[in-house]
Amino acid sequence: MIDWAEKYRPKSLGEVAGNSQAINQLRRWAGSWDHKTPSKRGVVLAGDPGIGKTSAALALANDFGWIVVEMNASDKRNAQAVRDIALRGAVGETFADDGRFLSVKEGDRKLIILDEADNLFGKEDFGGIGAIADVLRLTKQPIILIANDLYSLTRRSSAIKRRCTIIRFRKPDASAVVKVLRDIARKEGVKVAEEAIRYVAERNAGDLRSSINDLQSLVEGREEVLAEHVESLGYRDRKKDIYKTLSDIFRTSSCKKSRESVFQLDESPEYFILWIDHNIPLDYRDPEDMARAFNALSRADVYLGRVARLRYYGLWSYATDMMACGVSMARKGRYEGGRFNFPLWLTKMSRSRGIRNTIKSISKKVGDYCHTSSGVVSRDMFPNFRFLFKTDPNFRFYMTKRLDFTEREIGFLLGEKEDSAAVRQLIEAIRRMKSKEEEGVEIFTDYEKKEKVRKQTKAQKSLGEY
Repeated sequence: MIDWAEKYRPKSLGEVAGNSQAINQLRRWAGSWDHKTPSKRGVVLAGDPGIGKTSAALALANDFGWIVVEMNASDKRNAQAVRDIALRGAVGETFADDGRFLSVKEGDRKLIILDEADNLFGKEDFGGIGAIADVLRLTKQPIILIANDLYSLTRRSSAIKRRCTIIRFRKPDASAVVKVLRDIARKEGVKVAEEAIRYVAERNAGDLRSSINDLQSLVEGREEVLAEHVESLGYRDRKKDIYKTLSDIFRTSSCKKSRESVFQLDESPEYFILWIDHNIPLDYRDPEDMARAFNALSRADVYLGRVARLRYYGLWSYATDMMACGVSMARKGRYEGGRFNFPLWLTKMSRSRGIRNTIKSISKKVGDYCHTSSGVVSRDMFPNFRFLFKTDPNFRFYMTKRLDFTEREIGFLLGEKEDSAAVRQLIEAIRRMKSKEEEGVEIFTDYEKKEKVRKQTKAQKSLGEY
């Protein structure tokens, strides 16, 4: 059976549903390649899954007549794979599908697509971020990185932000999805009730790919789809948007609606209370409204404290009522609020968690090497180890090679970004040495030579005593 999501994938940017602003921005970026290599050689398409990012990239290539070189998270995840697939395609000449030679000098282009770029590199990766930075720096061809989580992609590399245009895709509204589904049903020659089409569109909350898959499953084995047939789809638990839930609480003054909205949200009360706490002073302008809201929130916090102490999770419902109804009904005035913000405390904790995890992983490796616990390393040895790593190039090289430090760990120890020149140079030097060792050439670092001499001296001394 042919997958309809693939069968009806847009062939042109004009066929992509919704996101007209993002599509125009993408088209302008592609047009900048007509005369010369632009300053922003890459573009990041960011947004939720199933909303048309990959389709837009492929449609762009079709519109401009570009050959596509594609790499995704199913490919091997390491620096060598990036160089073999992406970098080779980005800097070299190529041939069209019909065998025609394409010359970069004559303006022939190919589009390098790195799909699911935020998931492209796993724990086994060594040098992957540096490889991406090299591709963006050296490329003679346009590059598109596709990511669901923009922060996960950009936080590890300054090169991506510096060398790429960021284009955000939004979920298409229900009317745009309905139009696409209606058109597919017409092309398939199947009569589908309007109520069924609208149900499918609303059920998937802007996920166009899931909507098309649901329509196909409804049509399968039927010549006509009636409204009651949608019951066969079953229930799909979709996470309610946290910003929409905040809007229901802060803007509606409806206890019932705000309460229902919180129960549909797939977040724990301990997490969601931080969002409400951060946004009350930003949205409630009247001091009395703010006081009533914080009073309700403080009662919710008391219930959550008892849950933590007594492990009685039945009190969650009371905490949720105070967070939802209490805060919503606290607002007596009527005024337009601003945009909701991500809690600053969570941002700080997220950043510090990354640092803590890096220290933990380094301490574990150093502890294994020194035959001691990671706790002893982080508590007693870490400052001195980091000082030596930053100041002694030989020590840095030996430890990175021996302990197999990742880009993130090297960058942290040096106080540099993961894709900085210092990190890339160290990784390249180690890669060259390992390559020669694989060829059978024995190469020793200064520390390895000293260790070899020390062992020989110790062995000779033992023999002399014997």
